[in-house]
Amino acid sequence: MISPIKLGWMAGVIDLKGRLLRKRNKMRATPQIVLAVQTKELAVIRELGNLTGTKPEAIQKQPIKDFMRRSCAEHCPEAHVHYYSDVDGLYMPEMRRWTVTGAAMYVVLDNLLPYIQIDRGYTEAMEKVMGNTSLVGQGATAVIVSLRRLYSLGWELPDEFKGVVDDATAGQA
Repeated sequence: MISPIKLGWMAGVIDLKGRLLRKRNKMRATPQIVLAVQTKELAVIRELGNLTGTKPEAIQKQPIKDFMRRSCAEHCPEAHVHYYSDVDGLYMPEMRRWTVTGAAMYVVLDNLLPYIQIDRGYTEAMEKVMGNTSLVGQGATAVIVSLRRLYSLGWELPDEFKGVVDDATAGQA
């Protein structure tokens, strides 16, 4: 079981940096809902990856374009742009992005909801994911693999998913 301290820490990170993204893939019937955290704080991303058994992606340093110059007014007293400069000009720093999708996102949010303070539409996203998740047939294997990974790391599975993981495990015995 993931400790309440770890769940509280992760919920705080999600409150501060978590965003729901919707990816449109022509191979999918519905948009893929993604819970993402992007930051240059490697230790935070590494711990999120350790807790969920995922590998965060690296986003390389990139030149800043005019459309990227949005002013920060969320956490700074005066609006300004977060960027860096060097001999090559202005650039966005190297970042890391942790993501979790589908049934795995549902499990993570289901465990974190009691600790989350800022609602960014997580409950609605979870309902859509649950309605679109295949537990049998095409795509079910990937769902079961992600659920088993989270379960082995100590995440509590909702009853709808626990039975599927138990059945898959029994079928391998």
